Amino acid sequence: MKKYVYPVILFDVNEGKNYTVLFPDLDIIASGETVEDAYVEAEEYLQTYLEFAEKMKSTIPSPTSYLDTEKLNPKRIVLLADAETKGETTLTNEEQSYKNFLQQYLVDSSEE
Repeated sequence: MKKYVYPVILFDVNEGKNYTVLFPDLDIIASGETVEDAYVEAEEYLQTYLEFAEKMKSTIPSPTSYLDTEKLNPKRIVLLADAETKGETTLTNEEQSYKNFLQQYLVDSSEE
């Protein structure tokens, strides 16, 4: 198992009617009607992203430190979100089809 911890930035959207959580290192955005909903959704997205990236053997960006993220966002709320992966590399049929599609697309695009 591998544990990942990433800083996230919390945005209050529509004056408390909706919240958005941004992972600046991963370009992942999640939202919810409450802070808790947005944060839980963000951690679920992180988990899914990391598991899929491992299966696809993609490079997973290193997280920026909490302090650096806080310095870059002085007027924002910065939190930490974490996820643990099992290191499983077996693709489902759907994931394998997607990987095949991507490989075909990347090969075709590079020939142009």
